[in-house]
Amino acid sequence: MMRAVLLFIHLFFFTHVFCQSRNHLANGEFGIKNSINSFFKEEKLIWTSPIKIKKKDWNYILPAAAGLGIIYTIDQPIRREFNYLNNHQSTVNSINKNITYLGDGAVNVGISSLFVLNGLIFKNHKSIETGYLSSKAIVHAGIVVFVLKTIAGRERPFYTDHQGRFHLFNRLEEGSAFHSFPSGHTITAFSMATVIAKEYRDKKWVGITSYGLASLVGMSRIGLDKHWASDIFVGSILGYAIGNFTFKQHQNTWHVFPSATTSKASINLIKQF
Repeated sequence: MMRAVLLFIHLFFFTHVFCQSRNHLANGEFGIKNSINSFFKEEKLIWTSPIKIKKKDWNYILPAAAGLGIIYTIDQPIRREFNYLNNHQSTVNSINKNITYLGDGAVNVGISSLFVLNGLIFKNHKSIETGYLSSKAIVHAGIVVFVLKTIAGRERPFYTDHQGRFHLFNRLEEGSAFHSFPSGHTITAFSMATVIAKEYRDKKWVGITSYGLASLVGMSRIGLDKHWASDIFVGSILGYAIGNFTFKQHQNTWHVFPSATTSKASINLIKQF
């Protein structure tokens, strides 16, 4: 299974589909100084966003809250069904054990690096941008999920009597057993999937594949008894929000593109819409 996933990743990045446009590569766009400044600016926006909620935002917040409430009430039966399939179907167990790695932070950073490498080799701006933005989204997601896990202190499904209780700011010293909410693998997978889907939105199969794999990562975490369904639900929403936010912030930024010929030199300011 893992070999199949790795083969898919290899084909996914190093095919003509991702090398067909030869866009400008802006040195300043991905520079260290610009990257650090934009990262901290985005972090500030992420953590201050709750106090900047607009009226239209409730059209999304209320349905999400209602969905979370419903899923939370059926966490136990969902866990039992997924556990039964995982423990009684060897194929399902094998898929879960392998696909879950696509939500690991280190693996996702590796995938981001492949995008950058692909872009450098074939002079493809979009590929470099995808790797750059997905890596930023992964770091943003990691910070958010660490803080929320620390605050929530929720018991993982495998813990003692399998009740999934919350211990706000408590039992921090006991580590992972109380880091269930939300799912780190899921938020990471969805943040990256969203950046990829947004960058290649003209190719529907890319979005379908990205979100499909991210969804499988989430389901694998339930099957492996690492997370409750409500952990996955929140992780997927946050992952999408962070990926979408990171993408939009970059698109709304002016970038400097220097260019030169034998007769003249120029500096172009470009803003993507």
